[in-house]
Amino acid sequence: MSDSSRPTEPARTSLAARLARVSLSAFAILMCALALGAVVALLALSTGIRPCWWMLPGAIVLTLLLRATGSLGGGPARWLAASAVLLAGAYAECLAAIARVAAITGANFSEAWHLGGAALAWQVAELGLSPTSVLVYAAAAIIAAWVATRGARP
Repeated sequence: MSDSSRPTEPARTSLAARLARVSLSAFAILMCALALGAVVALLALSTGIRPCWWMLPGAIVLTLLLRATGSLGGGPARWLAASAVLLAGAYAECLAAIARVAAITGANFSEAWHLGGAALAWQVAELGLSPTSVLVYAAAAIIAAWVATRGARP
């Protein structure tokens, strides 16, 4: 029997496979964050509760979903989770701001977006933030970072 039939070194992942995995994880993080932001904005608009408060449970759901799909792997998991939550919060605030512009101008959502564009939506979103909202988003990011590293193996 020949020993050449057994692999002596563990199979190494090619650079292309690593890049594909990182790109897919980044895409999953981006899409999940934007989806959460849209859901949070819809919840905020339908209930009248500010988006920041919906982000607290949303941060846990988002982080658990990203962990389950394997998108939060390695050392930067806590930073990726916190960034995803902050991106989702910014997107939710911008969508709520566009809805406020639409309500004030009497235009529909699409017309309100084209009326002012991204710059106006961002400004209205910034004007709608209170110090409490900023602290709640910071708490949501901290919760996401904690959930991302909880139970992770060193």
